[in-house]
Amino acid sequence: MKLKKLTAAFMTAVLVTSTPAGAYLGQISSFAKSKDDEEEKDYSISDAAWEEETDSNGKVHVYATWSESADKANATITISVNEKKQSSTGSITTTTTAGRKELTSIIKKLGKKGSYTFKITSQKKNKGEDEKSSAESDTLEIDSDYLKSLASSNSSSSSGSSSSSSKGPGVTPSTSGNTTTGTGTSPADAMNASASGQASQTSGQAQAPATSWQDWGIGWVYFENGQLVKDKWVVSNGKFYHINSTGFMDANTYVTDSIYGTHYVGADGALMF
Repeated sequence: MKLKKLTAAFMTAVLVTSTPAGAYLGQISSFAKSKDDEEEKDYSISDAAWEEETDSNGKVHVYATWSESADKANATITISVNEKKQSSTGSITTTTTAGRKELTSIIKKLGKKGSYTFKITSQKKNKGEDEKSSAESDTLEIDSDYLKSLASSNSSSSSGSSSSSSKGPGVTPSTSGNTTTGTGTSPADAMNASASGQASQTSGQAQAPATSWQDWGIGWVYFENGQLVKDKWVVSNGKFYHINSTGFMDANTYVTDSIYGTHYVGADGALMF
């Protein structure tokens, strides 16, 4: 009796694998497995570190940086001073693919001297792992002089002028003299300026702050210390924007550079991911 049952089971297996229906079922099984493999995400982050930049006013900006994950997930950052977690900072949110987050204003608000570290934690687990991916930074030593050197906001393009914080991509363009193309001067004239790099300006543009945005009608341009910026990321109003090699702000496109890799900027030019 057992032999008959085994023979029947064997014959059934042969029929399933040798018939079109059996082959089709095998394909479905294979496809399902491949689909599961494709849907497996990687939210791993690593190499957390502090990064400092000095803006055009000589003020220091402090960033939390990390190696980006392959797939995007929400993440939180916690700051510790002398190994004590600072709950007063609240929840500092970001994403695992952002790569960096400015913490200047938070550190300035804390106003504490000591050894600063941060920890970034993904809010999603990798498949098959019990713990969420996280990374802890190196130590940043902060004293009273360092606190005084910090910028007053998270915008590294802050120049103390109201124009820097009230004009630019994402803000309703002004019709004042410093957002005009002028007469006898075109964006091409400015971008093909003398070897010194000083851009040609109309009388209206010359009145603009040394560091500011200007709407030239066919696109936004950015001046830093009176110089037209080209092929560079800038920070304005707390957001990142990319100025291309022609001197105009990129929008609705992917931007690739050798330092930060490939990222997407939205319709207003601001970095999205």
